[in-house]
Amino acid sequence: MNAFIFLNGKKSSAQFYRKQFETFHEEQDAVICADGGYKLAEQSGVRPNLIVGDLDSLQIEQIEKGIEVRRYPVNKDFSDFELAMQAAQEMAPEWIYVYGALGGRIDHELTNILLLASVKHPTVFIEDGLEIYGVYESLVLRGRKNCLCSLLSLGGPCHVKEIHGFEYALKDELLYPSSRGLSNIITEDEATISLISGSLIAVVNMLVNTGEN
Repeated sequence: MNAFIFLNGKKSSAQFYRKQFETFHEEQDAVICADGGYKLAEQSGVRPNLIVGDLDSLQIEQIEKGIEVRRYPVNKDFSDFELAMQAAQEMAPEWIYVYGALGGRIDHELTNILLLASVKHPTVFIEDGLEIYGVYESLVLRGRKNCLCSLLSLGGPCHVKEIHGFEYALKDELLYPSSRGLSNIITEDEATISLISGSLIAVVNMLVNTGEN
């Protein structure tokens, strides 16, 4: 099964999220909303199984009956998104798909991206024209030929075993938080990333390579 998480970022349209959700969703999958992400799911025509958070962006009366709610105090140690990620990982999903993680306050957006560095399940943020993957051990990217892809180490040094299907090779190399992996180009229909240790994020610009850096 897969897990789908909705946040309240609204970088893309509800129609886009709905189309993406329908592409990947199967009956046994779980849908989790982080607080106000319930509104985005509702606008996208998606009914969640679970809502987590302090509900500072959502009134309990607004929630459809029959949906499980895990309410936390406002003064808590984790963001609503991190709590949603914890709930998703407890389900041991094959993939975690996240919608609405970008946009809104820049500190929230950066924190959401940083959380990818610690996730042990395959996870991707999906927005219109953009995908951000958490890479832990390995990742296969299919159908992304000619897209720009930046490989960024955010949680400390990352030991890259090898990458295939990219214009610029990396093999047995330590990536530190720097611009070393910025603006690579995917050259094959199937590109692979293999790590020895650590984790990184892969930022895929879905637009054809523009030559910008």
